[in-house]
Amino acid sequence: MLAGRGFATAVVLTLIVLACSTVARRVERERRLVATLRARGAIDAAHALPLEALSGAERDATDDLRSAGVVEILRGRCHLLPASLARFRRKRTRLVLTSAAVAALLAAGLVALILAR
Repeated sequence: MLAGRGFATAVVLTLIVLACSTVARRVERERRLVATLRARGAIDAAHALPLEALSGAERDATDDLRSAGVVEILRGRCHLLPASLARFRRKRTRLVLTSAAVAALLAAGLVALILAR
């Protein structure tokens, strides 16, 4: 019975780590894309950046940011929508803080469960 609890604990902790790394990887990929678009001056339709100039990961992030309303893609070129960028940053910060809080609560609950038995 003791080995079963140890295995379950390892599985739960592994799932917590995987969930945190997934959120962190997505947020970092989006942050890098926004920084790339700003550095290259793609802040309006006149200065849009061709999608071919982006890597595969950056194109995936472009799709995510387009659905969030931060990036616009027109005729194979993308640019930032500065008006919605501040609202997006607040939402992203909220997502990161919520994810960290949930992970900490899950880990603390697991530790409490282990110590209680």
